[in-house]
Amino acid sequence: MLKKKDQWIATALVAAATIVTMPGFAAAKSIKVGPSETLTTIQAGVDAASNGDTVLVLPGTYHEVAVTGAAVTVNKAIRMKGKSKPDAPVILEGVPGQSDGILVEPVNDTDPMVDGFRIQGFTIQGFHNNGIHLRYCSNFQIQKNTVANNEENGIFPTLSATGTVKRNTSYGSKDSGLWVEASTDVRVLQNDIHDNPTGLEVTVSGSVDMEKNEIHDNTTGVGLYHPNASGLGNQPFAYGPWTLQNNHIHDNNTANSAMGGMAAGLPPGGGVLILGVDDVLITKNDIENNNFYGVSVIDWCTATDGADYDCNHAMPSYDPYPDRDNTEFNTILGNGTMPDMSNPLSAYAADFTYILVDSTGTHHTNRFCGNDYGTYKHPDMTPGATLQCG
Repeated sequence: MLKKKDQWIATALVAAATIVTMPGFAAAKSIKVGPSETLTTIQAGVDAASNGDTVLVLPGTYHEVAVTGAAVTVNKAIRMKGKSKPDAPVILEGVPGQSDGILVEPVNDTDPMVDGFRIQGFTIQGFHNNGIHLRYCSNFQIQKNTVANNEENGIFPTLSATGTVKRNTSYGSKDSGLWVEASTDVRVLQNDIHDNPTGLEVTVSGSVDMEKNEIHDNTTGVGLYHPNASGLGNQPFAYGPWTLQNNHIHDNNTANSAMGGMAAGLPPGGGVLILGVDDVLITKNDIENNNFYGVSVIDWCTATDGADYDCNHAMPSYDPYPDRDNTEFNTILGNGTMPDMSNPLSAYAADFTYILVDSTGTHHTNRFCGNDYGTYKHPDMTPGATLQCG
């Protein structure tokens, strides 16, 4: 959970127009870390580096000396490169008391963003909170890492801008394998995400593109969640558009291992869950063999059974209804065949499920167009859905 002052800083972040430019790399150097090197801990290499330097970590299993907090804390624009080989990986492994594996953030929240951080080639596993956690970072790259068996999230860029998360493997988290929160202009490309309550999650972010990911064997494959599902409270965020295209989202039927919060209520068998958010484009994906639904568009209040501030307040901070969500030109087959029958919405199990309960009769402009699918279900009270091309 973020501190309250972070909530207000985050509001400014997603609308920020200025980013401090990182100093040039003319004098950049490489700092080597390894069991037989002068520097034997990753944190020592980070501390010795300056903006633009590369911390080169040799194969081995690293247990950092931090007693509390992150195992490795970075507050400068450096490159971290693990010289992993198939038979000799670079492993950063959690020990009791450590929260995150690698935490990247400015020294103070009011300092300029960390601009230009890169990390690749690490296996990061067994931390109490997150594997790779970025806060207030810009122009970042998280690439070719394996993030495994962390108690909250695997890869977690939050309060950040203009970054790429590419060709990582993330599994075994108790919340999300990869979560983009309160960030803008983020590309999520070619990742393998499996065995998490939510595989790929996005909340309160602007302009997120998700392409060519392999998302499988989670409880819910892709969760595009209403702002109230984030940890940021009732702040007036603007979010979207989000694009999910050319992904393979399949066999997300794993039992839910979440220990609390909204994630613990997710039923197994979900492909793509569009939960009360607007301006989502779902296109050219293969979505198959998810036991509850392939794609579900549902309003926040129905999903939470109305037990929420924005469902019981005359002036909600967020509109709970999905609008302008387009699901088009996907292959959505073999879904909805074995839902959890104890779930009250199991009657609507299908390749495509549209559940929007708005007693005001408001017209909601969501579109379902040009898909290859077998089954479609929605309750009779759904008003004003546009479910054809045009």
